[in-house]
Amino acid sequence: MPRIEKIEDSRAMAEPLRITRRKERQISPNRSISPRIRVKCGCCDQAVEIFHDTTLTGNIHDDTLEINGVNGTVDQWRKVLLPLLGMEVPPA
Repeated sequence: MPRIEKIEDSRAMAEPLRITRRKERQISPNRSISPRIRVKCGCCDQAVEIFHDTTLTGNIHDDTLEINGVNGTVDQWRKVLLPLLGMEVPPA
């Protein structure tokens, strides 16, 4: 069973997020499941699953992430998520 990490906000009274990490798993000789990070709500059963590449190249245009079934490059996800966090997207 994966270990559950709790991520709390130091100032807010919000419920902590629950994080589980899973390593790559081999299902058969020809098939494997990518490593995953699962972020679960602290007060309900809603969750987000983030699958990432096993071998990262360091190139944001080649490395991919799958977030809840939507595939994209790291660069694409930065353009979506960084503005939501109040951060500027670094120039490519």
